[in-house]
Amino acid sequence: MKISLLRLTLPLLFAGLLPAEEPTVTIQGDHLTVTLETEGAQLKSIKHTATGTEYLWQGDPEFWAERAPNMFPVCVRFKDHQFTYQNQPYEMPFLGLAVTHEFDTTQHRSDFVRQTMTSSSGTRAHYPFPFRLDIESEINGLTLTQRYVITNHGTTPMYYALGGHPGFNTPLSHGRTRDDYEIVFSERLTTHRTEIADGLQQSNRIPFLDNEDRLRLGDERVPPSGMFLREHASRQIGIARTGRDPYIMVDLGDFPNTNLWTPPGMPYACIEPMVGHHDLQETLAAIEAKPFLIKHPGGETRSYTYTITIVPEEGTPALAP
Repeated sequence: MKISLLRLTLPLLFAGLLPAEEPTVTIQGDHLTVTLETEGAQLKSIKHTATGTEYLWQGDPEFWAERAPNMFPVCVRFKDHQFTYQNQPYEMPFLGLAVTHEFDTTQHRSDFVRQTMTSSSGTRAHYPFPFRLDIESEINGLTLTQRYVITNHGTTPMYYALGGHPGFNTPLSHGRTRDDYEIVFSERLTTHRTEIADGLQQSNRIPFLDNEDRLRLGDERVPPSGMFLREHASRQIGIARTGRDPYIMVDLGDFPNTNLWTPPGMPYACIEPMVGHHDLQETLAAIEAKPFLIKHPGGETRSYTYTITIVPEEGTPALAP
């Protein structure tokens, strides 16, 4: 006698013995299919529709369980996971409040979705500002646009940092290794990077790129922690097979800073656009006194946009110019 898999698994699911699938929303264009979770409005999948190639890191907990967390109102963390506002102490979770918040889907069509987080008594216990955060995702050809719209519903300034944290598969295809890939910058850079330790910016700056526009993932300069670049000239950063054109290109748009995170030996690379940045190792507790945060006046709305563009087949253009 045959017993359906559904009949076997449903009792386990209802009993809590199998994990339930996270609620998701999907958008699709002519070339891309993108899935987002409602928790955190986090990207779950970026696939080329025709080939089925998955470009987004898939959250293997053996390496890194996240995929593309949205960081708000802090990038990574505050020192000691806390801050003060008007002399009152508040605890701020790792990666901020958005990452675990259940977003409402407030607009959805085939190639566009708006996911919304609104402040509540729960958020105000950690962050005492009335706000609305809309995260809009839209597909146009081979490009996914991520737009963050922040409204301060209060009458006094609110303070925050904001960051995307998408991870991408390296290697992208079977039969290759991480060492076959490199980070590609749209401009040759001569720059230092700021050291990141335990999720905080240190005071020292480390020589990094010397008139270079490529950095192999296997390069000895790639540390286990992040590589933070402040207001650099390269507004597009991609990932490519060595010596080839990028198959992923992130245009930083309105995000002035970037954190690159691709720990040695790990099969992913994160390109993290940031407005503001990590908290400082040497810092004041008062959120009003943290110089790297955005001071957003009461009653105003601001938006920040970046894009992710894929090129199928690791550097072979899919569309005629």
